[in-house]
Amino acid sequence: MIEGRNHPPTAPGANVDILFRQPVPAVGGIHLTAMVFKPRGQAGPLPVILEMSPYGADWGYADGVRFANEGFVFVAVDCRGTGDSEGSFAPSAHEAADFVATFDWLQAQPWCDGQVGTYGGSYSGLNQWIALGTGHPALRTIVPSAAAISGRNMPSGGLGTHYNLRWSVLSASHGTYMGWFGDVAYWHRVWGDLSREAWSAATLPERLFGHALPWHRQMMEHTGFDASWSRWLPTPEAYAASRAPVLSITGQYDGCLPPALEHHRRLLRWGSAEARRDSHLVIGPWDHAGCNDASPQAGSLHFADACRIDILGLKLAWYRWVMKGGPKPAMLTRGLLWYETGAEVWHAADSLDDVSRGLVAHDLAAAPGPNDVFHSGWLALGAAPTGPYAFRCDPHDEALLDVEQMPRADAAHGLVGGEGPLNSLLMTLGGEEPTSQAFATHLRGQGLVYHSAPLDEPLALAGAPVLELRCTVDQPDADLVMLLYEIRADGQAIFLSSDALRLRWRAGFGAESPAVPGEPMTVRFSDARFFARTLARHSRLRLVLRHGMSLAHQRNGNSGKPVHEETLADRRVATVTVIHDGPARSRLMLPLAGDHPPVTLPR
Repeated sequence: MIEGRNHPPTAPGANVDILFRQPVPAVGGIHLTAMVFKPRGQAGPLPVILEMSPYGADWGYADGVRFANEGFVFVAVDCRGTGDSEGSFAPSAHEAADFVATFDWLQAQPWCDGQVGTYGGSYSGLNQWIALGTGHPALRTIVPSAAAISGRNMPSGGLGTHYNLRWSVLSASHGTYMGWFGDVAYWHRVWGDLSREAWSAATLPERLFGHALPWHRQMMEHTGFDASWSRWLPTPEAYAASRAPVLSITGQYDGCLPPALEHHRRLLRWGSAEARRDSHLVIGPWDHAGCNDASPQAGSLHFADACRIDILGLKLAWYRWVMKGGPKPAMLTRGLLWYETGAEVWHAADSLDDVSRGLVAHDLAAAPGPNDVFHSGWLALGAAPTGPYAFRCDPHDEALLDVEQMPRADAAHGLVGGEGPLNSLLMTLGGEEPTSQAFATHLRGQGLVYHSAPLDEPLALAGAPVLELRCTVDQPDADLVMLLYEIRADGQAIFLSSDALRLRWRAGFGAESPAVPGEPMTVRFSDARFFARTLARHSRLRLVLRHGMSLAHQRNGNSGKPVHEETLADRRVATVTVIHDGPARSRLMLPLAGDHPPVTLPR
């Protein structure tokens, strides 16, 4: 329809004025570039919503239009060395100084009233926590979704991943190569070449791009959450000094769930009384992309419509509360709001510590004969002692990786997060392939499976499980992962939680401790993913313990040398023997859900 002169346009974009490629002076004599979205004909200064992203300002175009239509100014700034911003990109290294420069610039603009709230997810979620650490007086609130942290992202446990190199084609240059990033088959082939030929992971950028990426070498050398990464986050003193409230959003099937919870725990540990009182954490059932749109689907796993909240509307109400004196969002009555799958209801509590009423231990027990998914061991309360199981961690066995060149069983659905159609242990560990059984069925003697008896009644679990593994290993190192599932009576598998660990880091990332071959040890998997689910009657629990080798993971040769320096000659087979008897036998501890009545969210 053609609009007449007397009929104002109704499309949101028609109500916005855009300032394109605005230069922002930054440290080092370079300029960042901002794209500014203002309400059409803005009459006076307004609060600013700021996103600093490595994906190009146009990535946030729709958000900019929406915020401007809601009476805010939205500013999208390209991270240093990305988009139209000058300089060189290095993850997290320049963000604090660049945020300070951007805040200073915003306060000098006639359309800004001096108040700034930040916005964005994933890397732009991490960015916001860095901004909080600057203590800049313009910053009134941060609203991170699915916030990342290097060393705490999947696969965690210090395993290291080549996914960072794939991510670099989105973030490490002035272009955003979405087609290249999205070609999963290409990346699985490249990672396979890397592992088979023992290319140096640190020099792989030169092979692919023709130039070095110094920060990629850092990621290969510092695979766990050590001081190399924590130094960019707010200090305890910065948390204590900030009064800015935080609204943090993540999902149970979000690959960035563990770092998002780490950020929140650091705030509660060191934050000021005002910030802790006024901050909130929302955990939906969503995957990474669903943290933006509350999609009721992760992979081929569907949730009830009750999980669908207006996330952008919630954020808008939050910004109005903090910066315009509006009412606080009605659904945020307590510090934590989380969704329970299975029962398909929301709950509220004061903190994560209140979700569970405690852990209940299930002993691991062996059955006679070889172990696989069709002839498994057992999980049971007070199981009788049994003999051990053993499995291999063989870095030479390329056939173990064949499954990652195969289409996912639910490939027709596609992942809501945009991942491709191939199986991926990395994505499975991150919760982004919640119904896949590929990494329980394809073990080739490099893993173990345990099942519980069928449940007589529904079982509500909420929190993080803990696996205490009593074992020996005959090499100095190995990469292990655990996967926990509900197996329903109809055979459907539903991912619950996971954890991963490079054994040399079992005492923490500041204390490398190679295993003593043959010496019994207790390995504690205590960093498993949070989940909340009511398991159905007749369902079973399935625990998978397996070699952590994956096309997307840094290949550990088990020699105990720095993994990024290992060669083909260093690779050796590790045998892990799991002990099922004695006073310190292996056991899985499950978090029982606390007594929290369902809450009905306002619509």
